[in-house]
Amino acid sequence: MKSITLKSTGETITFIKTGKDTEGSFTEVICTIPAGQEGPPPHIHPLQDEIFEVIEGKLELSAKGKKIVLEEGQSFNVTAKMLHTFSNPFDRETKFRATYKPALDIDYLLVQGFDSLNSQSKPNKPSFQMIVDFDFILKEIHGQYRFAGAPAILFTIFAAIGRLFTKPKVKSLKEHNASI
Repeated sequence: MKSITLKSTGETITFIKTGKDTEGSFTEVICTIPAGQEGPPPHIHPLQDEIFEVIEGKLELSAKGKKIVLEEGQSFNVTAKMLHTFSNPFDRETKFRATYKPALDIDYLLVQGFDSLNSQSKPNKPSFQMIVDFDFILKEIHGQYRFAGAPAILFTIFAAIGRLFTKPKVKSLKEHNASI
């Protein structure tokens, strides 16, 4: 089992089953988030469901325009195209299972995204390198993931400007798949 940790938050993801293991049917991970930490920015998986199941602690989900608190043993299905995010604003660590159906290339997004953020000196402050890396990742998995917030065209413009100064420092999807 491969584990990845986001240095800035201490969030750890352990891959239980990848799409390769399930012939693309699903990817299953166990995610651990320290107390008081936020998760990813609001986002959408246009082509896959994400099922959250709390194993230990509590998890706060934002989905369907509402905040939902899941406790141990509870689960919630975020369907494709649903804007969502999660966090652990509570005073103890949270551990949950996330299952992505179908698997698509979620392992690539998670591993390369964490690698990019871990290489940044200030991962909470967007840089040209971060924008160029994520633009590259999203183009590799076209249509599988969208950030919410600023219009996509702004992200594309900043990435084009960033590419004048730097190149992506993450693996291609082909390189990633060859290394798993």
